[in-house]
Amino acid sequence: MKPPLKIAIYTGLIPNTTFIETLIAGVAKEHDVLLFGTVKKKTRYASKRIKIIDTPTSLYKNIPLTLWRAIKLGIQHPKRLSLAIKEAKTYATLYTKWLRFSRFVPVLLYAPDIFHLQWTSRIDRWLFLKSTYPCHIIVSLLGSQAAILPYINPEVFKRYQRCLPKVDAIHSISEHLGNQATNFNVRPERVYVISTPIPTAAFSYYKPFEKRDVKPFQLVSVGRYHWVKGYRYGIQAVQQLIQSGVDVHYTIIAAGKIPEDLIFQVNQLGLQDHITFKPSLPQTTLFEHLQTYDALLLPSLSEGIANVVLEAMAIGLPVISTNCGGMAEVVIPDKTGWLIPVRDAKALADAVINCMEVTEEDKRLMIQQAFDFVNNRYHEKHSIAQMLRLYEELGRRY
Repeated sequence: MKPPLKIAIYTGLIPNTTFIETLIAGVAKEHDVLLFGTVKKKTRYASKRIKIIDTPTSLYKNIPLTLWRAIKLGIQHPKRLSLAIKEAKTYATLYTKWLRFSRFVPVLLYAPDIFHLQWTSRIDRWLFLKSTYPCHIIVSLLGSQAAILPYINPEVFKRYQRCLPKVDAIHSISEHLGNQATNFNVRPERVYVISTPIPTAAFSYYKPFEKRDVKPFQLVSVGRYHWVKGYRYGIQAVQQLIQSGVDVHYTIIAAGKIPEDLIFQVNQLGLQDHITFKPSLPQTTLFEHLQTYDALLLPSLSEGIANVVLEAMAIGLPVISTNCGGMAEVVIPDKTGWLIPVRDAKALADAVINCMEVTEEDKRLMIQQAFDFVNNRYHEKHSIAQMLRLYEELGRRY
């Protein structure tokens, strides 16, 4: 029996998003998981195979810890220390040089077999690992860092074209994003489409459709405040529905300060009684809360595949989504939800009316089909098994 691999799932912050934490827990059932970065909240993992290697941002704590690690690395692997110093010197300011050095040293000290970088834009910082020791690098194509950033920033586009062909594998969460990898000179055989792991807990909240006689019809969107989420079009759709005499209420759940443009839009359109902004909720609380709504609205301009849509399907909440990014891979019209054009408030409003007027039998069937679709393709047991196969395939190359 081969010994377990040492796999670094790198985000830079500990803990991280729910789907990354789900991946960490799943991988640790088979292999050792190393988490490098800054602990932003005290975290404990049940598995002893998960090791946190904290690098604090406070220089008071960072400097002595990094010096101790550097001495240890220099004794054990002097060449690696030399390369870390050389790489750190390529950055502009003294502070940045030290910051990068303090991140490089622990990775080189623990030397993971697989370095899985979650955020594409940071790939240029880590390619040097391949010349330092036998290390395989995987990069995930996730959300805006893959679908938006390279297309609004020419320097990032060039960086991806220069760096991504040099990694061992590209992990994409959707066929759509995977196809875009060719824009960055990546050969198709290097791209592995493996869906986001939806945690088992989400499926335990599933409830078959039951008719609700409560009015108004309750719509909800969940996600960060960012122009790409298209909330302005959701608000416009609500305006059109109200003007048509349709009784609806729209809630946007997101962390942080509410953007001024959305507040202004709601007030300008006189929708203060029809739009509610709510702060973000913990995952389990969110699942319970979402079940108090009649439909999830995703008015986004771009997505890989939105986790919130998969989670809504898992708990039995009808989904209305724009046809952006990879959403057509999961929202199948007349089968798993309503799919409408991007930036089309009228189409959003029409889809809401359709969702309200569809027969109980058809809605019950659609909700069940959506659940079955996500359970069969996006349940964590499928995604993590595929990711493990990828890790193990790369691990066998040395």
